[in-house]
Amino acid sequence: MAFQKEAFTESFISETQEHLEQIDNKIIQLRALPKDKNLLQAILRDIHTVKGTARMLGYSTIENLSHGIEDVFKGIQDSRYEFTDSLVKLNFQISDCIRRCLDSIHNNQNDNIDADLFLEACKKASEGLFFDIESLENENKNQQSEDNTEKEESKSLSQISSIRIDLKTINELIKSVDNLIIRQFRFKNELHSLKELPKQLTDELQLTEESIVKLQQEVLDLRMLPVSIILEPLKKEIETDAINLGKKINFTVPENSFLLDKVILEQLREIILHIVRNSLDHGIESEEERKSLGKDPIGSISITAQRHSSTIILTIKDDGRGIQFDKVRAKAIQLHPQDKNDIEKMSERELEQFIFAAGFTTKENASHLSGRGVGLDVVRNDLEKIKGRIKIKSQKDKGTSTELTIPLSLASQQGLFIKVDSRKFMIPAHYIQKIVISENTEFTNLQGLNYIRYQGQFIPFYYLSTILGTGNSNQKNVLLEDSSIIILEYLDTLMAVCVQDISDYQNIIVYPLPQLLSGISSLQGVVYDEDYRIVPILNIPFIMQKLKTLVAYDLKKYEVQNQKKIYTALIVDDSLTTRQIEESIFEADGYQVITASDGIDALDKLSSNHVDLIVTDINMPRMDGTELLQNLRRMDEYKNIPVVIVSGLYDKDQEKKFLKAGAQKFIVKSDFERSNLLNSVKELIDGTNH
Repeated sequence: MAFQKEAFTESFISETQEHLEQIDNKIIQLRALPKDKNLLQAILRDIHTVKGTARMLGYSTIENLSHGIEDVFKGIQDSRYEFTDSLVKLNFQISDCIRRCLDSIHNNQNDNIDADLFLEACKKASEGLFFDIESLENENKNQQSEDNTEKEESKSLSQISSIRIDLKTINELIKSVDNLIIRQFRFKNELHSLKELPKQLTDELQLTEESIVKLQQEVLDLRMLPVSIILEPLKKEIETDAINLGKKINFTVPENSFLLDKVILEQLREIILHIVRNSLDHGIESEEERKSLGKDPIGSISITAQRHSSTIILTIKDDGRGIQFDKVRAKAIQLHPQDKNDIEKMSERELEQFIFAAGFTTKENASHLSGRGVGLDVVRNDLEKIKGRIKIKSQKDKGTSTELTIPLSLASQQGLFIKVDSRKFMIPAHYIQKIVISENTEFTNLQGLNYIRYQGQFIPFYYLSTILGTGNSNQKNVLLEDSSIIILEYLDTLMAVCVQDISDYQNIIVYPLPQLLSGISSLQGVVYDEDYRIVPILNIPFIMQKLKTLVAYDLKKYEVQNQKKIYTALIVDDSLTTRQIEESIFEADGYQVITASDGIDALDKLSSNHVDLIVTDINMPRMDGTELLQNLRRMDEYKNIPVVIVSGLYDKDQEKKFLKAGAQKFIVKSDFERSNLLNSVKELIDGTNH
């Protein structure tokens, strides 16, 4: 029987892809451990397997490329030359060229591509001669771009996913399931209106609901793909970037492979690549710098994955220098000079807001990875498209950890149904941190804005009706008894909103905004409730950015800035009763009080106490009020202390005399009132502080 190689084509493609991936991974390991003979031997075994299988099936281009790179590694094995970064990049380019051959086999049933440039480079490398790696990189890019559309379709449907179902068919299935769910909701609503519902009908309805939910999930799972599809290829790209930057790293990705919606995966790849490159370029130090800090000269970047309910949490961690907040602060001041004083007082947590600002970068020198005016704002915007969240934690010289919370699917979403002025909305669950009870919440007002105390912070508090423009603005300061407070979180920033009612928490199919609502930025989509009514989904990132709530008040900072200063008053009078009356008035208003029986006693008390104000009588033994005032105004340390004269009789000439001598107020005892004295004192102290 004649040999039919077509029967083995798909198996060959799949097996060769696996071998290429293993070769690339082992090459990366060999760069960190260039003397490891076992690794080198394993690489040669994989290359030899690819070469032998290609020869059996008659794929000569792959056979020749495998043979060429095999000669290169044999030269390393024979110690004819060292294993260099250029040889690492050469292997990556040969791997990409072989992958293009596999694409051609899949699409055209042959591996006939132009590989002369790559074979020539392998020949030169195996002889220890110079070869132009950039020309190989450009050749791969040029040939890939020629038939990019055909290749992308091939990768996404046949090579990347083992499930060969047209996405159009899947979408039609999803629509059919949606229609079933809608009919079920309406059916259930109509049945509830009946006075008597037979048990059999109730059981049937429950079984129908369970079947629909199960079918819905099965259909949605059809377009789910393993996250490893985007993580594994990153190894080669990041290692190439590390070579270009002259750094050595140990880059690891999770072995477990969670399933994610294909739409999310396509967006997620660029997000992760950007963050990892940021860690490599900004975070990982040079080998010399790491050695001086007592670190392993080989840097570490890792990605871990965990499944939590309907989300996956990806954590990208490096052991580099951490975020250089001094540079962030300096750059922020450079971009926002009008806010210099506020920025200088910001904590590291508050400074994080600038990292996500458009075009923000602390990199002084441009490289192929940075200095292009593109910062983490790209990551933030891309995450919003897939309903994801990001948190960053950093420690100087210890490294940075970036946590991404990603939904498993965009087709359905968990959320909280709320009511605002009798209108129904949905808040996506991943923005909700907590629901608090209004009766147990502390409210305050800072600079004309409302805040509540929550977990050691004062966070902005808004009435959702005011934000959405659905309610009466006159009600904005009225907290209804049956209202609820929801703590929202976005980019590690908190905001509290008051809603009229919380009705339900569900996992529901999400639809794009209808044309009628497409221009409303505060909405991001719609869902249908159990009565088949359209319920808008609130765009929480847009709302929070619009309200400019990127910086929450820190509790300690608030208390220091708003703590009432305790002022000290010196009361001078020869009458014990008068001293006691005035002392009780000042102490009741929060002042600290010192008393003296005459001017000499007052000067003695001043020598050992700081005072903010002096209240003195005129007629006293040893030294009266006139002499006391004259002495005070001659002494530099006391010449600016406010002085209030309290006189038994009003004399216009005497008042002018004291005011001219440096007194600030003249009060007559016969007109003496508590409020009169305190108001006069408050005016003086406020004037002194300004």
